[in-house]
Amino acid sequence: MRERVSARPLEAWSRTAIYVLSIVGNNLPDLDFSYARVSGKTFGYLLQHRGYTHTLPAALLFAGLLFGVVSLLARRRGQALAAGDRGLLAGVALAGPLLHIAMDFGNNYGVHPFWPVYSAWFYGDSFFILEPSFWLVISAPLAFSFRSRAVRIALWLTLAVALGALWYRPFVPRSHAIGLSLLTAGLLVAARGMRPLARLGLSLASFMLLALTFVVGSRLAKGLVREQAARLFPGAITLDVVATPMPANPFCWSVILVDRDANRYWVRLGQAAIFPAWLDADACPYDRGSNPTTPLLPLRLQAGAGLRFTEEYRGSVPELQALENARCEVRALLRFARVPYYTPRAPDETRIVGDVRYDRNPDLDFSDFRLAPQQANCPTHVPPWLPPRTDLLSP
Repeated sequence: MRERVSARPLEAWSRTAIYVLSIVGNNLPDLDFSYARVSGKTFGYLLQHRGYTHTLPAALLFAGLLFGVVSLLARRRGQALAAGDRGLLAGVALAGPLLHIAMDFGNNYGVHPFWPVYSAWFYGDSFFILEPSFWLVISAPLAFSFRSRAVRIALWLTLAVALGALWYRPFVPRSHAIGLSLLTAGLLVAARGMRPLARLGLSLASFMLLALTFVVGSRLAKGLVREQAARLFPGAITLDVVATPMPANPFCWSVILVDRDANRYWVRLGQAAIFPAWLDADACPYDRGSNPTTPLLPLRLQAGAGLRFTEEYRGSVPELQALENARCEVRALLRFARVPYYTPRAPDETRIVGDVRYDRNPDLDFSDFRLAPQQANCPTHVPPWLPPRTDLLSP
């Protein structure tokens, strides 16, 4: 008869399991890269990234698989799991994928977490895609907490990279870099004298406060754009406002206004400053190196110190609808494109169709493609995501 293994605290084994579950669980949703090519080279990333693996059913599946693997390894090592340990490990296994999806929701790319019940995109429009200030406030309080030398080294390296990004990137005003550097130093000093649990609480509280600052900033910036759009463009209906903060800067926002009338639609680009007494719209950093394919026209419209529009794209609603009806490639793109554009026909009868959000270079970006004169092979395995701009595609 097999001797029953008694339950005992997991100690070092438990810590290792938590590290592994956190790292693996936070990265599993990006497994969609492994099958993206099922929709072809051009459309695979657009249609499949942040797709099925970024949904609540997938998060539950990943959590079950991770917890099952950890439980199996514990059994094979003769390590019984106490009820409290099981609950902790199960919670970490579920938190990783959910946190990944939540952070992806936070930027302007979006997710559709409620598939298959509801396949629409959801956009948080609150975080820069790689926000260095998050790394600072999370890592600094935890830098003294871990016994593992490898984990400590990883945290200090993360701090160094985040601080370097603050001082290197031209998007971060010098005053913000100084302020965040001083905040990091303060967190390190405060955390050094705390117990591990208090350090964890400080890390979580700092992250939540910073995230809330960006969320509130996004709502203020979008509200400002909508209010001024109603005044500046009284004959148009506002469809959407896309907002993206500058890195480490919740006061300055890159904004895209999408509006329309009966037969035309406009995409207007600009900068919004929610605290112009500190940084006005003219002083806000922006992507000076951008040279997009979108046929943008200069636009010089100022709405006080808080908002300026600098460029606009003009499109035809009937022409966009005709492209959607006639070409399967355009229909596929429009399941992703939140801010669609198309170029006039070139001499060879081709044209470029894409999404203004990620059009930064004169060559094709990942969200642009060249539409040939004749029907090409249609993308395969097109997922059922609802087109973000049904308000332009409906008659």
